[in-house]
Amino acid sequence: MSTLSLANIESKAANTPPVIKDSNGTEIGQFARAWVNFNGRNTPAIRDSFNVSSVTDDAAGRYTVTFTNAMANANYVIAGSASELGSTGNNDAFFGAGRDTNYSDLHTTTFCTVSVCSSSGSQTDRDIIMAVIFGG
Repeated sequence: MSTLSLANIESKAANTPPVIKDSNGTEIGQFARAWVNFNGRNTPAIRDSFNVSSVTDDAAGRYTVTFTNAMANANYVIAGSASELGSTGNNDAFFGAGRDTNYSDLHTTTFCTVSVCSSSGSQTDRDIIMAVIFGG
């Protein structure tokens, strides 16, 4: 077993993340292109992030996440979770890509939208919202 210790990993191509390969040269993973942890109550407040410049409150339970550095394309994947602090209210929440009739209004190379819904299906704000973006 060897240990690799270095300060930076650099991709060979601009705006393309390096890939992780096994000993046969088969791709087995990629690094996240962006991630964010924010408070979705009132005015969104970013707790910590990577490659996210801002989060905007579009409506109850709907947010726009703007990237610091644009994605190479808009065909990325968004995963995340949402939860409520404390014991008051209903803690159920479902995280997903924003809801809209036009895909290009949800994902571009510079931003994506995310939604948080209660079990009844209504969009709702939550205290803790986390999103991670792969691909693009």
